Parts: sequence; C-alpha cells; structure tokens
Amino acid sequence: MVLPDGNYYITAVANNKVVCADNYGNSPLIANRDSYAGAWEQFTIVNNSDGTVSFRSGANNKYVCAVIDESSQLLARSSAIDTWEKFIIEPIGGNQYAIKSVANGKYVKADLNNNAVLYATNPNVAGAWEAFYITKIN
Repeated sequence: MVLPDGNYYITAVANNKVVCADNYGNSPLIANRDSYAGAWEQFTIVNNSDGTVSFRSGANNKYVCAVIDESSQLLARSSAIDTWEKFIIEPIGGNQYAIKSVANGKYVKADLNNNAVLYATNPNVAGAWEAFYITKIN
C-alpha cells in the first residue's frame, strides 16, 4: 500500500491540471481542470488484497478502467473491480507518482498531444507526462 484508502484528486505534472471524469465518466479521463472543485475531480482509492489499487470516480461512483481494446484510454465505467480496474501506484520522487495499469503493464500518461486525455500506453516513465500528484482530500 502506497496510499491509504480515501478520497483524492489527481494532478498531471505535465500541464499542472487536475484530472476529471468528464461527462459523468462517459468520456475518457482528462487532465484539464484548473483546480479540484468536487465530484468530477474526486477519486476514491481502494486498496485491493493483491497489492493493487482501484480508483472509484466521484462523478458516477464507477471504477476507472484501462480500456485495453480501445486505445487503452481510462474511463470511469465499471461497476466492479477486475483486471482492467487495477493499477499499481509507484512513487517516483518529489511527491510524484506513476500509475501503472495491471491489464497491460503500461504506465498512464496525460497525452498533451491529445487534449491531455489519460492513456495507459507507455512502457516506462519517461518524464512529466507519466507523473502525477495524488492529493488526499480532507
């Protein structure tokens, strides 16, 4: 366990924008908010018994999954936790974390070439695109 269960918001280091479950989770997660404002930017971290974590969106109470058969974008659309809904959070220094998808073994990035949509497509942490601040909400 890197982070305890609880409510958090996630900020992409690449553009310093907060991640949200846009369109009530019907659109891919995107790092485009200037600040945390409420449910759309809130994610509950659930520590799974196998050492992975899952993220439940405050926007629709669904789990975030890496949709491997559709470009590996992240969507808040699952009612239950299975492989696509499991992630590994790795500290990378400076209060920054990398998020790795269990489903394909790839790191999540905020793709600044595609409106900062989140994808689980990078084989390693190459820089700011794969780095996130994960901030606990009191």
